[in-house]
Amino acid sequence: MSNSSAVAQQIARSLVHAGVSDVVLAPGSRSAPLVYALAPLNEAGLIRTHVRVDERDAAFLALGLARGLRARGSESAVAVVTTSGSAVANLHPAVLEASYGHLPLLALTADRPARLRRTGANQTIDDQSQVLSDVRARFDIPAGDSAEAVARSVSEAVAAALGSHKDTVTEAAGPVQFNVQFDTPLVPTPGELNAWTDEIGALAANDAGRRARATVSESRAHLGVTITDGTVLVAGDAGGYPAESLHALAADQHLPVLAEPSSPLARTAVDSKESSTSGSFEPSTVVPAHARVLSNHPELRESIRTVIVHGKPTLTRPVAALLPDESVTVQHVPDAIDAFDMTVHDERAEGLPAAGEAQGIAASGLAWVRAWIDAGTSLVAAARAERAAESLPEPTAAETSNTTSAREFQSTARTITERLAAQDLTLFVASSNSVRYLSDATDIRARIHASRGLAGIDGLISTATGLSLGLGEPVILLIGDIAMLHDIGGLLTPSAEAAGDVTIVVLNDDGGAIFSGLEHSQPHLEGFMERYFTVPHGRGFAELAAAYGWEYMRVSDLVSFDHAMDEGLGAADDRSATTASARRIIEVRLD
Repeated sequence: MSNSSAVAQQIARSLVHAGVSDVVLAPGSRSAPLVYALAPLNEAGLIRTHVRVDERDAAFLALGLARGLRARGSESAVAVVTTSGSAVANLHPAVLEASYGHLPLLALTADRPARLRRTGANQTIDDQSQVLSDVRARFDIPAGDSAEAVARSVSEAVAAALGSHKDTVTEAAGPVQFNVQFDTPLVPTPGELNAWTDEIGALAANDAGRRARATVSESRAHLGVTITDGTVLVAGDAGGYPAESLHALAADQHLPVLAEPSSPLARTAVDSKESSTSGSFEPSTVVPAHARVLSNHPELRESIRTVIVHGKPTLTRPVAALLPDESVTVQHVPDAIDAFDMTVHDERAEGLPAAGEAQGIAASGLAWVRAWIDAGTSLVAAARAERAAESLPEPTAAETSNTTSAREFQSTARTITERLAAQDLTLFVASSNSVRYLSDATDIRARIHASRGLAGIDGLISTATGLSLGLGEPVILLIGDIAMLHDIGGLLTPSAEAAGDVTIVVLNDDGGAIFSGLEHSQPHLEGFMERYFTVPHGRGFAELAAAYGWEYMRVSDLVSFDHAMDEGLGAADDRSATTASARRIIEVRLD
């Protein structure tokens, strides 16, 4: 057998034994040995393969798959296969998001043999194993390495990608680069392919051992958290992990929860069928508009003494200023908090003046959490009243029709966002304004996901598609027009591939409106805004939808949006019985 076929088959064999369930491939010649090794595993039902035409979208699809599998309770490293050269560099945006979003991504990068490096050989990087930064580990497998060495390396690579639940930072899940030097010939002989197919048949027959990692019973680690007077719980995106134990902790200990929308703690209501206590679940202690509470209520902010942090909170500046405050004790807990047995150390004072009491603030108990929730509720009500007043039809003398139109669009977009969040569905939310609209939502029932590792706007269509495929359920992607344009390639699903069940709601305000709410909107900077920041493009998505084979509807008001969504949700119920997929774009555009 050729060295390349033998190494590729050992990699495939080891991936199955390590519990890898999904592999995404982009076409390429140098990576062909992996195709011939993995495709028969897909036919035998031992692994799912997915194909995308370009490496960048393949990597983001793998990212979404990893998140979906984790959220479904079937966590697995997801592999993405590329050929050599610049194809590898196209993985980098998704690799960075996986690194900072703590998602297990295994980059299987095919390479030329080491002897061709630094010789000017075609499609050969001098040290391809070093191309991807911010990985948990990197491997460079020589052509013709022994089966034992390859198996050991694959096992180590998958373990590094999955990380450890016993460490909160240094061993978090993340990307691994597994670079493999393939030499010619790159294809197996008929006899070699038949022998491999026969072996796979034996593997499938002995299915009980194919998910070794999943069947290993690991003892649960213990974790202690300390609660003092003035304790709050700050929660960011946790990469799809649940946090039922923290929800119970917050309810039992009356802790205000300052949760970003994609945190598992952000839901203010839970469907009874999801409750682990058969319909009995603790009330929410989520603080509405918590960033504005921190800014506008110094008496509450200055009463904080302890912050328990879950996930990666990155959305707001007030929270970013809170965490490095030296007067505050910060406790980080693991993303996979429900994998731990948690012990609570209660150090709240009994009979002594607590932090904040000098300002009339009870810093513990029901009064503490009620003060936060009431403050947030009041701020949300005031903001809504202010926006309602601004939406009056008569513009002031200083306003232009563009200003009025922008305000009307933001009002519609915000209402649509809050309506989606209030439904029992899975919602993937883009960065920029889409996720910020949710900060004022007071009724969150949706299971909200987002790419918050680096909070970029690239690859979101592919990520949402992967999330749908990983979860095995419909996903609604809420996205702005600029983020949509960043991943037009994600609209393309090859004819033979599963497309997932994705509805894209694109809020098209013709440019990057988020900059209008940042410091760049100051009057003396107005001349720079349109060309260099908001960048209007004047494009809609009807033609792109038709070109890529997506159903399309354009809506301009809430009534038409509700109608479009009712049609889509009804169709999704019909599809659930037939496991068919759907791809729909609902464009929200007022002009």
